[in-house]
Amino acid sequence: MNADLDPQPAHQLAEAQDQEELYQLAVSVQALSVAQAAETLGWDTARASRALHLLVNARLLQPSSGTSDIFLPVAPKAAALRRLAPLQQQIERMERRSEQIRDELAGFHRVHERAVRSADASDGCQPVTGVNAIRDWLMTSAMRCRHEILLAQPGDGWRADSTLLEMTEPLASLLERGVKVRTIHQHTARYDTATRRGVARAVDGGGEARTSSGPLSQMVVFDRETALIPGDDGQSAVAVSQPGIVHFTTEVFEQTWMAAMPFDGQIRAAQAGELLTGMRRTIIVLLAEGQTDAMIARRIGVSVRTCRNHIAKIYQELGAQSRFQLGVLVTRSGLLGPAEDAAPCSTLVRA
Repeated sequence: MNADLDPQPAHQLAEAQDQEELYQLAVSVQALSVAQAAETLGWDTARASRALHLLVNARLLQPSSGTSDIFLPVAPKAAALRRLAPLQQQIERMERRSEQIRDELAGFHRVHERAVRSADASDGCQPVTGVNAIRDWLMTSAMRCRHEILLAQPGDGWRADSTLLEMTEPLASLLERGVKVRTIHQHTARYDTATRRGVARAVDGGGEARTSSGPLSQMVVFDRETALIPGDDGQSAVAVSQPGIVHFTTEVFEQTWMAAMPFDGQIRAAQAGELLTGMRRTIIVLLAEGQTDAMIARRIGVSVRTCRNHIAKIYQELGAQSRFQLGVLVTRSGLLGPAEDAAPCSTLVRA
């Protein structure tokens, strides 16, 4: 083996062997001098003194009381405790100092937390991340609500993970306390059984609901003082208390509410045709704007497949074979009202 790669030089190995032999002798005789060790092991005095000195430093030998040339063996566990005692004391001092530092900074931690909360409150916008955090925020705000809740819920299904009204007990408690609850859905929600049940519960308890044919932004407003605006990912939202933003959000809700149709959780044949006509008119308008099928589906709250079925039926009803032809036929039919309203259909011709 290459000596340069040997992790322990030969002289160190020899010293370690000498220490083991000398320690074994000391344990056997229980009291040992340098002269006795040299004579018994057949070593010279220098070799015996060297090994004995190393064992003393390792706390495996200790001088006998009353004499300096007789040494007694010490058990390895006891030797370890003696050698580790200073380190243990140092560790304890460091732990005490660490605790002192934490105590010194504890006050600053509270100051930091207050400053962060103050900063969030000053701009009136605070991120809320995670479905559970959103749910907790909604529940807390509902318990604090005194007068009114405004909820806009797009899509064609009842979203249990993002809407307050799926939580039956909080809704019932709100209505019993006299809190006015108004909700807006898209027309497509009328065909969803779970949505109809939820709306029926709200209406029976004194709430109001309407549906809209157009695009709808998701939001919930409490007492016109705070609002929650969810993100597109379903996992995040922004809690808003800034008066100007809350006022704007409330105005958007009110304008949508005025144009929406009342909904009591029931679907009636007389309304179905009108709703379907309104939905298809919206699709035609969005087609005229040059929107893609995916964007149209998102804005009216249906799947892309359902949206394409509606578009196919519009093509069939008007006898169109292409978007170019559809644009011409829509313009001639007057489906979008007066000529100035039909002007956007020129976009279809360019598509």
